[in-house]
Amino acid sequence: MLRAIVFLFILLCGLASAAQARTYVAENNQAVELLQQGRYVEGIDLLKQSLERVPYDTTIRANLLKSYQAAGREMLKQKRFREVAALLLDAQQFDDRQREFWTMRGYALLRLKRYDEAEIDLQEARGMGQADPNILYLLGQIYYITDRMYEAFDVLESAELHAPADQRIVQMLDKVRRELAVEKEMEKEYSGNFVITFEGGENAELGSDVLDVLEDAYRWFGLKLDHYPEQRVTVILYTQKQFSELTDSPDWAAGLFDGKIRLPVGGISRLNDQVRGLLYHEYAHVVLRDIAGNNLPFWLNEGIAELAEREMYAEPLRMLPLAKQQNRFFPIRALEGSFKNLGSGQIALAYEQSYSFVHFLVDRYGWYEITRLLALLGSGLPLEQALEGSIGSYGVSYAGLERRWKESLVF
Repeated sequence: MLRAIVFLFILLCGLASAAQARTYVAENNQAVELLQQGRYVEGIDLLKQSLERVPYDTTIRANLLKSYQAAGREMLKQKRFREVAALLLDAQQFDDRQREFWTMRGYALLRLKRYDEAEIDLQEARGMGQADPNILYLLGQIYYITDRMYEAFDVLESAELHAPADQRIVQMLDKVRRELAVEKEMEKEYSGNFVITFEGGENAELGSDVLDVLEDAYRWFGLKLDHYPEQRVTVILYTQKQFSELTDSPDWAAGLFDGKIRLPVGGISRLNDQVRGLLYHEYAHVVLRDIAGNNLPFWLNEGIAELAEREMYAEPLRMLPLAKQQNRFFPIRALEGSFKNLGSGQIALAYEQSYSFVHFLVDRYGWYEITRLLALLGSGLPLEQALEGSIGSYGVSYAGLERRWKESLVF
């Protein structure tokens, strides 16, 4: 009798183990199907459940790691950087020796402007094998953005050594080399939110004055848009010649923001209202890029910047009254793209019209609706949908806003 009970117990255990094995195989196959359909998160969750029950199953673990890699790559293509950062942090619990996990997460954090965290992950990836030009290039970007130019030069030079044909690396190294040649003799000053590079000597007080104005701009925009950039902003003051040589900007450009604020105001010894306005203008681009990324129509980007500039220094509107008299405005939709290829007269009208249109929106609907519009653009919505979700709540369309703006013009 005892033998029969023991035999029955062994038989039941064997049947249970076989049933469990079939369950794991079925779950694994189902997860693979989900991954093939692009349903990565569902597939990962299913594999994690299976691995909890059979933690030493190498097939399930290998498929789980592949799933994280595939999901990370796909989400990066879709620019879902926040999700990638969270997903791959989770992946590192299962294998923290996967170099690609650290690299992809570092890149996602870089795009999120979380530079300190990005540097940690990319340095971890850097130490996991032979020199990888892509990792070195990403570190070079971090060092460049955070104004560590010599460190940027070192890693980019190493990256070029391993990938001499990679034009991204070649061009960025050349950019760093040219900027270092100009900036190495300049002085730096720091405030809570800015670092400024400028020619010192007789202009020793200029740096402090510029920082004071920028801190005022930081507070002004914070109150208007309820947004305070977390990263310290780099500001560089050049002579006109240096500015032209380094930035390749059009002749009419009074400044540039390309991740750093660059201003051709070298040679001045004290601030005036025009330079104060220029500082507000360029800082506007910092804030707007921080909120909405690159999903900004030029009329909104430049219109808000012009509005801020005119808080400090307001030149008379010259082209806009003439455009109204002749009924020769730009269609607002035509001002969504870059102004770079416009002629000098057209440039002036494009800026004045952008300012006037944004001033109308702020005056009629308030900064709150502008803030909502920017947030929706930052979420990736197309302009027309973002307008519908903000100012559109007043029952007015994009075309209707343009019509009302024209009707409001009085000179």
